[in-house]
Amino acid sequence: MADYPSINLALYAQTDVGMVRSGNEDNFLILDLSSGKSWTANEEEPQELLTYSQGYYGSLLAVSDGMGGALAGEVASRMAVETVRDRMLQLQAHEVYGKMSFSERLRLSIEEANLLINGESQTNPAHKGLGATFTAVATHGNNVYFGQVGDSRAYLIRQGRIYRITKDQSLVQQLIDAGQITEEEAETHSYRNVILQALGAHNNVNVEVNTLSLCQMDTLLLCSDGLSGKMNQDEMVRIVNQAGDFKSACQQLIRLANERGGEDNITVVLAQFSGAGLPLSNDVTPHSLARSPDTPTEINWSAGAKTDPLDDASQTSPAADSKATEPLPPPPTQATPFTARLQRDSANLPRTNDLSDRRGPITAVFSVEELDDPRLSSQSQSSSSTAPLDRGTSPLHPADTSSTLNPQSGRTSNSGAHTSASRVSKKSSRPNLLIFIGLLVLGVAGLVVSATSYFRQQRQERDAQQQAQLKLQAEHQKEKEGRIGRLRDKIAEINKKLQANDKPSLKEKREAWNQSLNKLSLRLDEVNQMSSEELAQISLACDEINQELKKIEDEVNSLQGLLPPSLSNRDPIKV
Repeated sequence: MADYPSINLALYAQTDVGMVRSGNEDNFLILDLSSGKSWTANEEEPQELLTYSQGYYGSLLAVSDGMGGALAGEVASRMAVETVRDRMLQLQAHEVYGKMSFSERLRLSIEEANLLINGESQTNPAHKGLGATFTAVATHGNNVYFGQVGDSRAYLIRQGRIYRITKDQSLVQQLIDAGQITEEEAETHSYRNVILQALGAHNNVNVEVNTLSLCQMDTLLLCSDGLSGKMNQDEMVRIVNQAGDFKSACQQLIRLANERGGEDNITVVLAQFSGAGLPLSNDVTPHSLARSPDTPTEINWSAGAKTDPLDDASQTSPAADSKATEPLPPPPTQATPFTARLQRDSANLPRTNDLSDRRGPITAVFSVEELDDPRLSSQSQSSSSTAPLDRGTSPLHPADTSSTLNPQSGRTSNSGAHTSASRVSKKSSRPNLLIFIGLLVLGVAGLVVSATSYFRQQRQERDAQQQAQLKLQAEHQKEKEGRIGRLRDKIAEINKKLQANDKPSLKEKREAWNQSLNKLSLRLDEVNQMSSEELAQISLACDEINQELKKIEDEVNSLQGLLPPSLSNRDPIKV
């Protein structure tokens, strides 16, 4: 077995329920693809995966944020990490799929998780509507691949600086890309929780895959929006750089998110890469990888000749040499499937003209033959045969063999006249048919033009309303930030005055004022968390805080001789 430069990993992962939720719907995955050893949020912390040398097959880190209510979110995130774990191990050991590129195996594994979660959502009423975000970071040699679905995030910390690699698949991210809002406005936008993609939402999912090269001492940070929604990336990198180890870094990040509200579950994964197999520096710009046209939409395990079936999950293959270049034995399969696969093959469905079970509106369709109404011919025939004959001016001629006497009825039968009238009727119906078709075409064209104009107008009105709403939200946000900023400045100014007056006799009063100012500062933090749409409540809260600050400021000023001495004996304000 050939040797190759070593790459070492040091990592830690932690998830927390937060301060509001009753259950944790987040999950994470740490997977050594060479040994098959893994760690998820449902398992005990494995010491052998906190530091290890990366083998031939590489490593995989992932974070998943479940959704769906009740226990469905927890089920979705667990299905996501476990399915991707199992499929990555199975694909690399497969005779055919093992020859696919590493990035396409990652993409196919995530797509397979989407199919399973979507099937569970459709077949199990208790799990209807479940879904999950999924952010994966897979390393192979010194290359790292990012797989993204939803709004969990992956960051790269290189030489003390942090770079956001993945892009949220969310509504506010589209507004940012369109230049309609800023990154700061997106943090408080009313639609900040609306995502455009999730595993299980539909049969198909677009997995965004990017790649770049790892460098010496690079650190990857993966997190759910429970963390990224509570702090900016500069705060993240400062905590990671100052922490003594990754475990304490994870704990400090989660603690800060909880201190700021902790309304959502919080998950963090940190991993640092080192070793002779990594260069000192490289380009930090990720490159997008389009889906290969050769990648199948679903996995067919019978593909390829003489492919051995995968072993049972209870028979875990032994750990491979970290420097192996030969394929590993087949990895374990998933022990218990989450649900039965949906039957997607429509080739064997019976074909019928019965439309009773057809879904959606059915448009009426007419053939040309159906437009040639036989009632037109019968009307022409009737008018021809029943017209009175003027015997004085139009006597019957013996030579006219078309007119015969019916001996049984005694009536005259004029079959030639009937035939002629029928032919005239058919000839006259064809121009009518062409006129009808022409009018129909003109009518349809008019409807199309009218509908196009209507929808264009509706879209313009909707865009105008959205622009007006965004503008109003921006104004409210600006007013909110201005009021809160002025109050913070006033608190800082009062604190400065208190620090300048260090008389021992005023120590007790200074402590009371400091305590009051700290409480008012915490109230400002709560007001800052309110949506800018609640401007009336924000204004009311700011006015109350301002009144309290005015009382404290008057008392502090009285100590410095800026107010009449009569105010100097007032007790400190208790907030």
